[in-house]
Amino acid sequence: MSWFGKKKPPPPRAITHHAPPTLTLSMGDAAPVGGADTVLLLTERADPLPPAPVVAAAPPAKAPPPKAAPSPLKAVAADSYWTQTRIDAAEFLWGEDNLGPGDGAIAAGALADVPITVASQVLIASAGLGGLSRVLARHYGCWPTSMTPSPALAGIAQQRSNAADLSQKAAVTAYDAATVQFKANSFDMVAAHEVLTPVANKPRLMQQIVRAAKRGGTVVITEVVMTELGVASLSGPSRRSAAAGEALQAWLKLMHPTPQLWSHAQMMETFFSLNVDAESKNISPLYVDRINKIWGELSAKLEAGTIPRPLLPTVASDSERWAAFRTALDADALAVTRYTMKI
Repeated sequence: MSWFGKKKPPPPRAITHHAPPTLTLSMGDAAPVGGADTVLLLTERADPLPPAPVVAAAPPAKAPPPKAAPSPLKAVAADSYWTQTRIDAAEFLWGEDNLGPGDGAIAAGALADVPITVASQVLIASAGLGGLSRVLARHYGCWPTSMTPSPALAGIAQQRSNAADLSQKAAVTAYDAATVQFKANSFDMVAAHEVLTPVANKPRLMQQIVRAAKRGGTVVITEVVMTELGVASLSGPSRRSAAAGEALQAWLKLMHPTPQLWSHAQMMETFFSLNVDAESKNISPLYVDRINKIWGELSAKLEAGTIPRPLLPTVASDSERWAAFRTALDADALAVTRYTMKI
């Protein structure tokens, strides 16, 4: 059980404001852009320019160039947030199929204590680029139901599953977090990783996630929440909460759209209203360690000049945002908390 709830929070500690590696983003630091660089989620028209008017006695105008072939992802809706450049920058920082520090090993860790077999019914409500779903399909032989609130991510994830010959076994579809109705009493394991933060009606989505599990099934929800100190900083800074409030506001200013944060207490109250007993664990140290590791790797890439030129601005802004997030964790304004429920 975490230190949340009725236990007293830890004593204040010195807050270190972390800065990402200094990115002097000159074009000399960038890797050359090859002909294979492709932007998949194009929304611009590819119509040719009209032909130039023909003037008498002048040579005939050149015919307009042919229209560009449609992108293979034209049917995939582009998100306002998950553009192809942002996806590429996230994978450059965190690795293939990973969009943030909590993906990969940390997300897989939510399933570590659950016995998964080829017959297991698993719902991944935060499939992202589908990496975890493909691991489950390959390693355990099960057929996870994999979904994401992002149409853009769902389209790319499905293409990657197709390429891995897992088009059906690791299929990924999109859903609307405001209206989704997961199949009730159907899954041995339900995992939702950082899907609640942008959602206004959190109780409804939490109810859908919980009711999807069978009797005896397991639900694991991982979310960024405000701590007691973070909540206190919003009602007026005190000597103890001033640093937490400063760190929280610095992070929020870099987040677009602004997260609709809940406190740990609100999460626990909602679980209680759903008649489930949730155990909570603060896994913030895992995120801090992951961010620290990436900064070391990013510094080496910067020195070697291997950051692709088109990604420079996004890598710079993302590194600033994650540095602010780490500072907010260190200040005890935020915590990444894993809630586990046995249904």
